[in-house]
Amino acid sequence: MSIEDFSEKLIALQESNTQVHELIDRLTKIGFQPGSVPLSGSGGCNNDDDDGNDGVLSELVAEILQMIKEQEEDLELLNEEIHDLNPGRSDVQILGQQEKLATQVQLAIAELKTHQKAFRRAQLTAKRRLEAARIEERIALTQSFLKYAEISPHSTISSSVVEGTLDYRLKNKGLQQPPSLLSNEEKEINASSDVTAALRRTHDLMANELSRSQFVHDTLKESTEALAQLAETYSTLDSLLLKSKNLVGTLLSSQKSDTWYLETAFYILLSTICWLVFRRLLYGPILWFLWYPSKMLIGISNRLLATII
Repeated sequence: MSIEDFSEKLIALQESNTQVHELIDRLTKIGFQPGSVPLSGSGGCNNDDDDGNDGVLSELVAEILQMIKEQEEDLELLNEEIHDLNPGRSDVQILGQQEKLATQVQLAIAELKTHQKAFRRAQLTAKRRLEAARIEERIALTQSFLKYAEISPHSTISSSVVEGTLDYRLKNKGLQQPPSLLSNEEKEINASSDVTAALRRTHDLMANELSRSQFVHDTLKESTEALAQLAETYSTLDSLLLKSKNLVGTLLSSQKSDTWYLETAFYILLSTICWLVFRRLLYGPILWFLWYPSKMLIGISNRLLATII
């Protein structure tokens, strides 16, 4: 593969990383209005999971997952192919361009890992917003039903109209009818529906907790890997410091030995200079003005003493 083809592929993958980042931003900012999504666990509804309740959210999550998976495979393939480049140029140019492209590939891989972390956080945030919208919708429906129940005993509207209105609203919202308008068989059916709804709510809560546990597990795994890398870095630093300490000790001992040799040589040189100065400048005058006169005076004194004695 030539360097030009490799660069084109790398640029395409970098653009795909940008698209993934934009989709994650969209997932982070996605909002759900009460009433815009169906209620989970309500009677007459069959939902597999929280993502299946909202088509936009599920499609967006699936698209991001697919793009991240493809990006990982393509970047791993590029990381392996970078060593097989043969552009037909000099060795210095090949090495320089390969190092530059390898750096860009590693940056793209690091950026993709950052997008994966951001995607997990955005997915969890979107699920929380979806659940909050459903809770607000349940509260609104309950308040509406209670308000209607308060005014219905004092209303002049016929029972058939009231029942038909309630049936229409309850059919659209998935709520149960008031016990006063139901037969025993319908009450039993509604009781079983309540049990089913409770089981579905329990299932939804367990699914939410499972997703949160998965997110915590992934975060813990990433933290463990980061700590392992940090420990490896610190061990390398400790070995480097130990080697530096040994080197400093060796330099100090060498410096002491070199200092002793230098001092000895200096003293020898100083002694030689002093001896040369004495021999060339002071030896003759001392010999003629001090030594010979002193010797003559001592000889004369000895002779005088011998004569006197």
